[in-house]
Amino acid sequence: PPDSVLQNVRRAVRQYGEIFGGNPVGTNPEITSQLRGGNPKHINFVNPQTGARINAGGELVDAWGTPYFFHQISGAEMEIHSAGPDKIMWSSDDLVVK
Repeated sequence: PPDSVLQNVRRAVRQYGEIFGGNPVGTNPEITSQLRGGNPKHINFVNPQTGARINAGGELVDAWGTPYFFHQISGAEMEIHSAGPDKIMWSSDDLVVK
């Protein structure tokens, strides 16, 4: 289910934060790169078996193929948005986790 996949992306971000003392930062492709091993320890936090998908642009995308929006709240807290089935960000069907 899409909400479980989003929870798994959140888990990957949190695992990264636990190891490196803060969240990955940047745009979706930059964060995705860091989560896929482009980090100082070359650890891959993205597991396709948990439903994580990456598009041709190197972005983590939701179940509908729309890139996630990562909003850095603090060094240790990040909000992750999925546009939901309508593929329009900031509408009533969005899925969001912190």
